[in-house]
Amino acid sequence: MDSKRLVHEVFEEGSAARVPIHVEAEDKRYEYVLGDVLGVGTRISDWRDFYLKGGPFARGNGVSLSEWADSLDIDAYDWPDIDEAVNTAVLKYREKVLRIGVDRFILFKVLGPTETSESFFASKVPERLLRLGQISHRYGFAVILRLKPKKAIKVYDRISSYLLELIKAGVELEFVDAVRIADDMASYFGPVYPMWFIENHYLRWHREFTNAIKKGGKYAILHCDGDLRKRGVIVKLAELYDGFHPLDFMRKSTVSDALKWVEAIVEARRMVSEGKVFFTGMPVDLIFSDNVDIQEFLRVPRRLIELHGSRWLVLATTHRPYPSRSYSEELPRRKVESVRRTLIHLK
Repeated sequence: MDSKRLVHEVFEEGSAARVPIHVEAEDKRYEYVLGDVLGVGTRISDWRDFYLKGGPFARGNGVSLSEWADSLDIDAYDWPDIDEAVNTAVLKYREKVLRIGVDRFILFKVLGPTETSESFFASKVPERLLRLGQISHRYGFAVILRLKPKKAIKVYDRISSYLLELIKAGVELEFVDAVRIADDMASYFGPVYPMWFIENHYLRWHREFTNAIKKGGKYAILHCDGDLRKRGVIVKLAELYDGFHPLDFMRKSTVSDALKWVEAIVEARRMVSEGKVFFTGMPVDLIFSDNVDIQEFLRVPRRLIELHGSRWLVLATTHRPYPSRSYSEELPRRKVESVRRTLIHLK
């Protein structure tokens, strides 16, 4: 059975001839070769480098919180033409995918409004971190949300309006199977934003996004790190989304921790019941650990299938490789190759 149909059957019927696999990679050629899913990201080009070069609303050095919040002028930013920005983004996305191939289950990946809003407030990454391939930010949007909520929501709504049009354009691409929105709003301790924001703004806009996705005949998937079980957030999100990735509820840098994480995934399944596809099961921490061999690594996806079952499941890596790491390395590549070779017969 071909990869595209394989994943469609999981969404429609709960299971297929084998459990599909998704291996996220920076180099999409590895993603294509190693798995059944190909996810390519698209962004408004003007906003692409804010996390690296700093956003238009970043707090300057030596500027106090109150000065920064009071002086923030949303309209001072030269917002791009929305039609031009969307058309350019979709054209670039289309070119990227067609260079690789459309016979996988194709994801139209969009950075959601919460993460994009944070990028607007992000400071420039110091050169020493850039050399390491790392980024950092101060959660500036979260700070403004508390100090000047009306200003913060104005930014959020403006950004969301662009992303809604981007999503509408993306679902019109015939080869796209699903839209995956990456919009982190939680840590391992639960939501990092106030619940009034999540309930009245985050969920409101995600409802707009998923309505557009489903109207276009595509599946809606959410990528959101953190423990979504806390405060019942995953239950609210399950009313909107068809699938979830990566269910990154806790640390899993060791096999023993990862096995406990598997139990948390099973708990999440009980919270949302069947009918929602979980993309999870292969911690990138273990894949790129030289101290974890192939058989030790396989204990984790094997245990997930044992406890969770193979229905409504795509075995997926939790994230892309670490900076400077790649599936060109033999051991990480052999680990993910071993999943299909040894586990697809398990039900």
